[in-house]
Amino acid sequence: MEGNKPRFPPSLNAVKTEYRSFRDQYGDPITCDNEFAGIDFEHCCREFPRRMFQPTIDRWATEPVHGIRHWPVMAFAASQYAFRQREFKKYGADLSLAQVRELLDEIRKSARRLSKALVAFQEMSARLSDGTAPLAGDHLAWLDEYIAQAMAGELAGDINEDRLAIVHPARIDFLNRLVDVEVAAQQAQKHLHPKLLRRARASENRALRTLVVMAKPIWRSLTGRKPSVNKVAGKRRSDFVTFVQELAKIAGGPEPTFKQVQTAFRMRTPD
Repeated sequence: MEGNKPRFPPSLNAVKTEYRSFRDQYGDPITCDNEFAGIDFEHCCREFPRRMFQPTIDRWATEPVHGIRHWPVMAFAASQYAFRQREFKKYGADLSLAQVRELLDEIRKSARRLSKALVAFQEMSARLSDGTAPLAGDHLAWLDEYIAQAMAGELAGDINEDRLAIVHPARIDFLNRLVDVEVAAQQAQKHLHPKLLRRARASENRALRTLVVMAKPIWRSLTGRKPSVNKVAGKRRSDFVTFVQELAKIAGGPEPTFKQVQTAFRMRTPD
């Protein structure tokens, strides 16, 4: 009977991941003077295993074991770069000042239109009947209560008569909030500061600044050298630029040019 017992695969918690094995062997990852402290590296290390970084670590590390302990922070930098690339691709082009103004105006108009439509429907459902459509009044009243329940946060498949007592005041609160939204959108239009929305010339690689910012402390810790984008005599590029390009390539690209890294290096730190 023992031999007939079903065999189940071990749970994911029971399987030691590469990151956990790494910690057992080398201890905690280097966090570059706490620049990466408090980060859970488990996910990014699954996404980007150590073998992907080994050539880069071997190339730049001052000492093998010291270099290997940078794998988690390098994996995190690559993961963030890849994530931001995907997000920026979804966003498309940034909104222009005109588009921001248009959206605020649409919010203002939509809040007013919705408020007027809800009030008009409620008034229509409460009209006296002349008897020509004896069922119309009750039907409209039912529809109005159905919508009112949703306004009160009580959306249901039918009218809940036990909740009618709270629906009316909640309906009023909802209409008042719509008025507040209309007023707020109008005020937001007045407080819109074009200078605060003005952007520097857009880069073709919008995730690069974040990668460069994260690469700086990693490079300093990994090599013991100050990050620099200045070309070294006799070389066509700086070592730090090459390091950033290697991280970008591991993350799946696009691989930035020397000029792009240089520009990102000198720009204000992104939020």
